[in-house]
This record gives sequence, C-alpha cells and structure tokens, in this order.
Amino acid sequence: MKFNDLKRKAFFWIDRLQISRSERISISILLGILVVLFMLNFFLGKTFNYSQEKYDAIMAEFDKRSAQLHQEQKELDQKYNPELAVSETPASEEVEQTETEKHPEQDETASIEIINLNTATSAELQTLNGIGEAYAGRIIKYREANGGFDSIEELLNVKGIGEKRLENIRPFITLDGKE
Repeated sequence: MKFNDLKRKAFFWIDRLQISRSERISISILLGILVVLFMLNFFLGKTFNYSQEKYDAIMAEFDKRSAQLHQEQKELDQKYNPELAVSETPASEEVEQTETEKHPEQDETASIEIINLNTATSAELQTLNGIGEAYAGRIIKYREANGGFDSIEELLNVKGIGEKRLENIRPFITLDGKE
C-alpha cells in the first residue's frame, strides 16, 4: 500500500464516522500525548538494582588495585630515585611533620636576634620578617637623612612601612638598648 491509499482510507473513515475538524485535532493531540508518555515510561521506567554486595565487591577491587599501584610506585621510586622514596612512617608522625612544615616561622623567631635600628646594616635589616632589600635601603636612607631614629614609631615615616608591618617587626627591633 502506498501513502495515498492510507490517506484515502483515513479520510473515508473520518467521513463515515462524521468526525469534525476540532475532534480530529483533539484526537491527534491525545494520541501524541500517549506516544510521548509511552516513550517516557519505556526509557525512564527502568529501575536499577543497587545492592550492598556489589558495592562492597567494587570497593574491595578498587582498594586492591590502589594498593598494587601504590606498591609499584614505591618500587619505581626506590629504583630510580632512592632519596625521594616514600618512607614507611606512621600517620601520626606524618601529621607532626606536616605541622612543623606549615609553621616554619616558629623556628625562625627563636633564631632572630634583636636588631638596633640606628646601627643595623642592610643585611641585618633584611632578616626581619617583611623587610626586603628595598625596605632596608629606605630605612637606612631615612636614618642617614634624619640622624637616626628617636622612637620605633618613627619607622612609620619610612615609605611603605605601615602599622601592620611595624607591629610584626616591633618585638625584634630596638634603639640603643631601648624598646
């Protein structure tokens, strides 16, 4: 049968049943909705059966393969780069190591000595936290231009040194034995 034959038979039944145009539109819309609902039910109606046993089996396989990869990585590290090989340290020691690595300034503050602003060299000033070569040069230039510092707060007159930077270095600076 050709498309024209089907079309002719459809119009024959429409004419015989005396279906009006608005009824045909309504029936077409309802048939379209039914087709869409059927397709949605077919594609979205599938349920997945998740079981704890399958999940546990997958996780066990994952852990097994991860351990294999970790072991292979350790062997490669030992073979090609023994000084960087991962050591067998307990987790508590690793935590302690990372905490000391995070706060190296604790060790630095113990080794920093108090510096006299009126006699310090550029290298000595640069040992202060937040004072680099440029700031050290500015401090020395200000000291030479004004005949030394009369108070620690006078550092605020040096370009770039503000309240915050001064408070950070205040415990480590002095003026001829006075703080």
